[in-house]
Amino acid sequence: MNNIKRAAWKLELNVRGNTLKYKQKLDDWQWLCRQEILKLQQQKLTALLQHAYVHVPYYRKLLLESGTVDKSGNVHLDRFQHIPLLDKDTIKRHFEALKSDDLDSRAPFEESSGGSTGVPITLLQDKEFLDWSSAVKMQDDEWTGMMMGCRRAYVWGSVRDTLVGKETVKTYLGRWMRNERWLNSFRMTQERMKEFIHELNTFKPVQITAFAENLYDLARFIEERGLYIYTPKAVLTSAGVLHPHMRETIQRVFKAPVFNRYGSREVGDIACECDHHHGLHLSSMTHYVEVLNDKGYPAKPEEYGEIVITLLTNNTMPLIRYRIGDMGVLSDEECSCGRGMPLLKDVIGRTTDIFINKNGDRIDGRMFIRLLMSSSFINKFQVVQDRYDRIKIIVDPADKKLDHYKVYSEEIKSLVEDARIIMGGQCEVDFEFVEYIESTVSGKYRFTISMVH
Repeated sequence: MNNIKRAAWKLELNVRGNTLKYKQKLDDWQWLCRQEILKLQQQKLTALLQHAYVHVPYYRKLLLESGTVDKSGNVHLDRFQHIPLLDKDTIKRHFEALKSDDLDSRAPFEESSGGSTGVPITLLQDKEFLDWSSAVKMQDDEWTGMMMGCRRAYVWGSVRDTLVGKETVKTYLGRWMRNERWLNSFRMTQERMKEFIHELNTFKPVQITAFAENLYDLARFIEERGLYIYTPKAVLTSAGVLHPHMRETIQRVFKAPVFNRYGSREVGDIACECDHHHGLHLSSMTHYVEVLNDKGYPAKPEEYGEIVITLLTNNTMPLIRYRIGDMGVLSDEECSCGRGMPLLKDVIGRTTDIFINKNGDRIDGRMFIRLLMSSSFINKFQVVQDRYDRIKIIVDPADKKLDHYKVYSEEIKSLVEDARIIMGGQCEVDFEFVEYIESTVSGKYRFTISMVH
């Protein structure tokens, strides 16, 4: 990166405020022991709850009723889990009451969720949140070996992030200063993937940041055709679940280590792998993360449950015990890197990706991924449950010229029967071939979608 770009980027960070200062704090905090990190996190959580009690009408009553805050304003963290969970419908209904009454001092702006589980919701965020989020991203990048100002290519599928041809001059200038190249992967056609390969080979990025599914598609395209692709120092995947087979393929094709990051528009980046790849380090100084079982109690270590987030860096519209819509599992192990930040062992995607049969049994959607991923005639697939006793397997075939129902009739029959067994036996299974399976508006691709609860 030339000196002009580097100076311009540092100027941009300075204009944005406290990003570099917060980044230094994160650098120091990451090496504290787990007990010290927990103590700092509890201090930030206490401050957030005190602010919400004084300044946010929606929480004033809830915090008193739950016993988390008493009438004198004292916080009792042992009562924290008595605060009702916050979901998207509640945010829509109580939007005004969720605003802090000191908005004028916080430079608020509107943001919306990605909408990968339905209609997006609008939230208020502020400069403080933005500065902390930028600092977390810088730390995640450094874990992958990516220093500020190095060349980065985005293989990104969000419509709102990559409206090619409609970017403002400010957007172009920002990307130039940051040494970024953006490749719009919203629809991964063969021609577009050829263009991506040319761009990556020409640009030679130090890091590729990508939607996991999009880069997996690109890696398969490269490997199947025996094409050359430039090897970056690292690959950082986000926006979707990075399944083991996807990681293996991306790593094999790009000949670079793959780092997984987990986050969302609503709350920013929550967790990221370091170079020891022992799990995802939770960003404890910016997020308080709970994993809850079906009864709403903390799940045991190594037990899957619903991920609930309390964002510690946005006082404009506090999100306290927010149901982000994913499931995951915490680890009780410590990473061999020496960082004291706790680990998120796995994220398995949206809670709606857990299928439920007529008996109320909960079925991990990854069962269908394992079933379908090895079929040679399948390019992409999606399994959709629209009622307890019916699912549909939608397939984008590898060769669209074939009569698949005729050529692969026995394999299709076997897949349908296996899918029925996965669902417990009493389930209708439809099989459908389509020309193309669309991503969501946010650009995320969903292997499994369940519409029942």
